[in-house]
Amino acid sequence: MIFLMMIDTPEDKRKFVVLYEKYRHLMMKVAMDILKDSYVAEDAVHNAFLKTAKHMDCIGETDSTETKRFLITVTKNAAIDLYRKRRKRMQKEIYVDELGEENAPLNYMETDVENEILEILKNLPVKYRDVFLLKYSSNLDNVQIAEICGIQEGTVRQRIARGKCLIEKELRKLEGDNHEDNSGD
Repeated sequence: MIFLMMIDTPEDKRKFVVLYEKYRHLMMKVAMDILKDSYVAEDAVHNAFLKTAKHMDCIGETDSTETKRFLITVTKNAAIDLYRKRRKRMQKEIYVDELGEENAPLNYMETDVENEILEILKNLPVKYRDVFLLKYSSNLDNVQIAEICGIQEGTVRQRIARGKCLIEKELRKLEGDNHEDNSGD
């Protein structure tokens, strides 16, 4: 494993191997739920393990909830980053002269909105973002999320509700900014 060359101490190398064996399938599932492509999901998991190898000092016990949460978060962020890169590349591949006049602005606007929503999600406080993404990206139910995060099911419901409020607030801000931009024309 190339990852082991990045790690200094033998204890951290052993810990990394345990993490890899124990969590790689879960990390792959998280990445697949976001990316819907096994090859790109493998890249996301690879990137997540690279980040993990660089930050072994952030890892406590391999069986702890915090470690599991850390790995899930790193994997989600790696998958979202790849998703964004992929969307940008796909958008660049569309030739404007192949599109009808009426479709071009709408296509770009939809992509901008999607990117803004992803940015809002990425900037949510971690405790809300993790629960929110597990619920809506991974399609897990509240009991499963509570189990993964080591919290009560009621706390999951509360964090989802608060996360929705934060997202709605940010979307209203964006709509206000867009309305001001358009009214000045």
